[in-house]
Amino acid sequence: MHTLLSQSFKRSVASFVWLLFAGQTMAADVNWIEVDRQGGRVDVRSEILINAPLPEVYAALLDYDKFAQMGDTFADSRYVEPASDGAPRIYTRTEGCIWFFCKTIERYARLEVQPQQKIVAIAEPELSDAAVSIESWTLTADGDSTVIAYRHEIDTGFWVPPLLGALIINRSVEKGTQKAAGRIEQLALSHRGTTVAQNN
Repeated sequence: MHTLLSQSFKRSVASFVWLLFAGQTMAADVNWIEVDRQGGRVDVRSEILINAPLPEVYAALLDYDKFAQMGDTFADSRYVEPASDGAPRIYTRTEGCIWFFCKTIERYARLEVQPQQKIVAIAEPELSDAAVSIESWTLTADGDSTVIAYRHEIDTGFWVPPLLGALIINRSVEKGTQKAAGRIEQLALSHRGTTVAQNN
């Protein structure tokens, strides 16, 4: 599965790079965000409207070889060896700061995919800097656009001051989500030629 995905995704690299440097204004919208924090565990939920058809958004979200370009915090992302049962696996490295507390988080995760509907990345705690990390994207078509119901439950033990922590985390998540939404839309549009060709 990884080989098939990678072959189709690599064909869109040139158009993706062009989009990044074209400076186009993207119209992706973050409809709402909720952040719940209990100790070191954070549960983020959001709804994002991407102005691209569902097949293109789905392809973009599975393009982990380019996923690091979706947001400022991803320093590295790629596919790694599949699981013993053939399920695809990914590696990501994020680097970010909350106030003046900075942390790097490495994650190896298994992907569970319902084609054109849902993608779930479940971290392997023995190989990751997170005791818990379950990240999911549920996609729904809305005309020529796509609604993403996003959720990320993560526990890294990353301590921040209790009085300032919630406000800082909320602002950081809101800013990061808005940037990621625009870049998901860019990446989705870069898949336009590929997905049309595959459907014909």
